[in-house]
Amino acid sequence: MRFRSLVRFLLPPFTFRHRTGFCHVCGHATLFLFIDKPELVRNHAICIRCGCCARNRHIARWVIGEFAERGIRSLSDFRGRQNLEVLNTAALGILAAKMGKGPNLYHSEYFDGVPSGASKDGILCQDLKNLAFPDNALDLIISEDVFEHIPGCKQAFAEVYRVLKPGGVHVYAIPFFFDRKTRELFRWVDGKPVLDEPIEFHGDPVRGQIPCFNYLGYDSLDWQREMGFEVRIERSSYAEQKNLGTYDCFTLIAKK
Repeated sequence: MRFRSLVRFLLPPFTFRHRTGFCHVCGHATLFLFIDKPELVRNHAICIRCGCCARNRHIARWVIGEFAERGIRSLSDFRGRQNLEVLNTAALGILAAKMGKGPNLYHSEYFDGVPSGASKDGILCQDLKNLAFPDNALDLIISEDVFEHIPGCKQAFAEVYRVLKPGGVHVYAIPFFFDRKTRELFRWVDGKPVLDEPIEFHGDPVRGQIPCFNYLGYDSLDWQREMGFEVRIERSSYAEQKNLGTYDCFTLIAKK
């Protein structure tokens, strides 16, 4: 029995407001559960197989797509590929879990007071403004809703450029403002960032919540192009939203 037919056979009628489709994170046909407000759908539409949300799937779809010509068909295909060095800036997320561990895979978090390149409780710490990698070291960097939490994030984009190999890519998601320039929500005082009130907090797997320092706008693309990146934005089409559960999603891809 086909998966969609099986879902309709097994589940009660109220679940038909949810949608079936294919998940690029776990690589299976699945059911996407809508558990929150429609305007927040990129953060839900949860896959019942792996628990990922819409934006996780859209990132995974383009991570895989960027390396399809090199034989990548799933996130786990990166594991053990010695010719593909990958930094994922979330060690505790669903993408890290599905990619798995390997000598070519670096899954990291940022910890206050821990040097970049050191570890805390077995988790690698990487400061995106001071990455512990040599020049031209990595083929892929993945960041998901990270750069809005970095004061002085232009320096972090420059570090990403430095450590990527020629032809390497930064695949990332951020809350992005298409119609305005970047707005910093803090002031530098004696060399330290001081947040303006009211402070906006987002969820964080390490700290529980983390302050937002930036609203990133269209000029952040200009910064990256001036550094040498080719930057594009991939927005989820209607067909992709329906079939892949990537509702209201966009992913930014910066190629060195």
